[in-house]
Amino acid sequence: MSGHKQQGVKRRFKTGHMVQHEGLYSNDWGDDLLLIQGDLFPTHPQMGETNWTYAGPSIMHLSKSPKINGHYIGY
Repeated sequence: MSGHKQQGVKRRFKTGHMVQHEGLYSNDWGDDLLLIQGDLFPTHPQMGETNWTYAGPSIMHLSKSPKINGHYIGY
């Protein structure tokens, strides 16, 4: 099975390591954070060092401002 990604196995990253792929990451304490390639995985403000798991791709590039689309929120 070399060269194949195992189903259900998520790679974990430690505080202080460099982010390789932009996306949403979750830590051991349930916090989600959008990280950009080149960032360092941060420590938790109260708990200190933690592990991070990739939670999914960033959707920031897919969404546009309502003003750009010609739609206004009304407030």
